[in-house]
Amino acid sequence: MQPNSASRAFASPTSSKRGVLERLDVSADGPAVEDSLTGTQEDYFLSLFWQSYHCILQIIDEAEFREHYKSLWVTPETPRRASALVDIVLALCMQYGVASIPRSSAIQKPQVDVDGNDATIAGRWLYRRSQSLLSADLESPSIMTLQCQILAVYYLCNASFQNMAHTTLAVAVRTAQILGIHLEPPKNLPRKERELRKRLWWTLYAVESKTCMKLGRPWSAQLSQTTCSLPAHDHDLALLSGSTFAAFGGKVTWLTYNLQNTTLLLAASAIYIEFYDRCADVLGAIDGATLYSDSDTLESCAQSLVSSMEGLQAWLQDLPDELKTKRKGTGEPFSTDRTPLEMEMFVPLWLQRQRLLLELLYHNLAMNLYRPFISFSTTSSSNSQFTLGNAASCVNHAISITHIMHQVVVDSDLLCGWHEAFQWQWNAALSLIGYILAYPFTSSTSSARKAIDSAIDVFERFGRNFAIAANAANVTRDLTAKADILTHHFGSNMATPASSSSSSTDLRALQTYNGPQLISNEAYSAGLSSQPDTEPTATFSNNSPGMDLAFTIDSFNSFEPMLAGSTNMSNMWNFSQD
Repeated sequence: MQPNSASRAFASPTSSKRGVLERLDVSADGPAVEDSLTGTQEDYFLSLFWQSYHCILQIIDEAEFREHYKSLWVTPETPRRASALVDIVLALCMQYGVASIPRSSAIQKPQVDVDGNDATIAGRWLYRRSQSLLSADLESPSIMTLQCQILAVYYLCNASFQNMAHTTLAVAVRTAQILGIHLEPPKNLPRKERELRKRLWWTLYAVESKTCMKLGRPWSAQLSQTTCSLPAHDHDLALLSGSTFAAFGGKVTWLTYNLQNTTLLLAASAIYIEFYDRCADVLGAIDGATLYSDSDTLESCAQSLVSSMEGLQAWLQDLPDELKTKRKGTGEPFSTDRTPLEMEMFVPLWLQRQRLLLELLYHNLAMNLYRPFISFSTTSSSNSQFTLGNAASCVNHAISITHIMHQVVVDSDLLCGWHEAFQWQWNAALSLIGYILAYPFTSSTSSARKAIDSAIDVFERFGRNFAIAANAANVTRDLTAKADILTHHFGSNMATPASSSSSSTDLRALQTYNGPQLISNEAYSAGLSSQPDTEPTATFSNNSPGMDLAFTIDSFNSFEPMLAGSTNMSNMWNFSQD
């Protein structure tokens, strides 16, 4: 079984099917008449942008954009003139807006096959035209070029084209460096322009940090070559920014999110790099064996990570209360106490979404950093306190993501159509399944198993809007059923006095399960989220007896059984059901 995504059905967002490119019939005057949106339709999709991606990315001056957009309309009767920036904004908003509308067939039976009408590739002809127009600017790029490239990264990630997104991201970093965006802005520029340049650089750096940790790949942007200071977010600047979001609280404006999102990813990437440096030192001392071949080595790395995680706690302590979603009762925001959210009625929509996305990102990063310690190794140790503690922390963050997601999608439409939120839920579901396979009889196992049922419900609700989510629900349900069989079988053998041999065989079955493999286009890396070449894939296997850091969340395009051609996933487990 495979969760189907656009990158499995199409070679690129500009192709009609895998391996066949559509005729690139675009011009500076616009697309074919039949593809054109009316002015009313464009106004509708653009209105979605200001309450969604604009308050998260903050890389476009709204007033300047509106003036630019107005200048593109010569007469009301003719299509507007083409603009790379307007086109990619519209493509992103169509992707978001269409994913907010239930499909007509979803009421009877959710569609699990991605086709040309799927929400994840909505607006692809606008994306195609934007890229065509940008090709003329590569030698002499502008700020608008960089804005388009950053938005294109989001469009491609949402559509599951992770390798294309990573390539576009690398080009965006080079564009920023050509423009000098990574350097402190000149003092002679107006403050509004200086701060926009800062937000552009740090937004780009944050997106790359998230992507490189997710894919297990090196950064293109280097902090050692960066002199650009972090962006400001005061009230005076918010008034100059071109948007009209109301102030909220003493020190928080709509721009504060950008700073906090950046510092969170800076803290997480520092932990990530420090952890891998520590692992490299340890592996060098044991002649390149895996961490899981020696329990004391794994425990040492686990203890080191616990110390490093203080960086995330320091970030959390400095986070303003206005950017935290309150909890009912005595619950604490950003904790793993699983208390329900208190959805405040009169909080602006943009602020509610900022709060939720910031907390979900925090839990996702923490979960991924802890995940290498969900270990399937049979090596025993008298002391594995930190290893087990980190595995429990991982699953607690996964449960927290699931509880938040489930409450929000059931009680509101704040995350409806938000592709990244779905991807975080998929990532959490994989951690939950990995945990119950590795630790079938701990105090957290029951809670993890219940959370999987909630995750399936989240997928089914997202599945009413786009096919990949409906397919993810089927995959998760099937995997969980097989994991339940294994856990029950293993528990029954443990209860049998003369079953040591059979129990050992079943445990090895849990630990040598070679799927699910998570790849995007080729073969995702194993850790924060997922993809190709020689990078490790996130598997439950003998060769990788743990769940690594780089893990596939954004594009789990191929959750393929290793047993080629089999549609029965119970064939993946070599155990007797006697």
